[in-house]
Amino acid sequence: MEHPIKPSEKTKLTHPLPPPSKPTHSDTPSTSSSGNVPVYMLQFPRDHVLKMPSEDVQQRYKNYTRYKPIQRRIQRGFCRCLCTSICLLVILIVTVGCILYFGFRPKAPTYSLTNLSISGFEPLLTSSVTPINPSIVATVKTDNPNKKLSILYQTNGTVSVYFDTTYLCSGDWPSFHQGPQNVTIFETNLTGSGILLTALNRDSIVKAETNGSVPLTVYAKVPVKLKFSFITSWVVTVRVTCDVAVTTLTSKAAILSKTCHIKTHYLW
Repeated sequence: MEHPIKPSEKTKLTHPLPPPSKPTHSDTPSTSSSGNVPVYMLQFPRDHVLKMPSEDVQQRYKNYTRYKPIQRRIQRGFCRCLCTSICLLVILIVTVGCILYFGFRPKAPTYSLTNLSISGFEPLLTSSVTPINPSIVATVKTDNPNKKLSILYQTNGTVSVYFDTTYLCSGDWPSFHQGPQNVTIFETNLTGSGILLTALNRDSIVKAETNGSVPLTVYAKVPVKLKFSFITSWVVTVRVTCDVAVTTLTSKAAILSKTCHIKTHYLW
């Protein structure tokens, strides 16, 4: 006795599913509309083109899209906070600087040479080849004209003496505290050892000595701090230059003329 075939089984027997197809291409090239360039056509199954990503890839994509906006918000908030802090700091510094400047009205101190006691130049006037050991005791007057500002002279200040561009001797600028509207006078010993001058420099010094007017230049490099009430500034380097003319290079030297000026790029 024959068993009837069910419609579904019949369909399965009579119309089996074909195996998954592979990409195919046409071996015979066609030509483009211009007729010169060959064109090959590739055919891909639809299930190969529209492929869904795996679950692992989908989960990573969800995590990335979930955390990235949070990171961006954190970065933006940090940048805004940093910019705001910098702006507030700049405004604070400018405000404090304006208050100090307009409140205290700082003025530059003044410097002058009141006396020079010179020795050690005697061999220069009698011999043309003997090295000299110059020694100068300089009396310096410093004036602080400020009413509410003190000047704190730090260590490592130096003073040097030159004839034209020739080095003669040097010494230390003392460290001390100069109060408001104070005048301080101090002495500093400037010494040089084994200074050998050229024939041209010797002739120039001897000629100036004969004329009774020897030009000298005194350079001072002094680190100082400024004190406004309870506020003390950073170290400011003050450079002082004094052009002075003396009658002779001996202990009887007298100052004929003097001009001093200071140079600094921080406050004055």
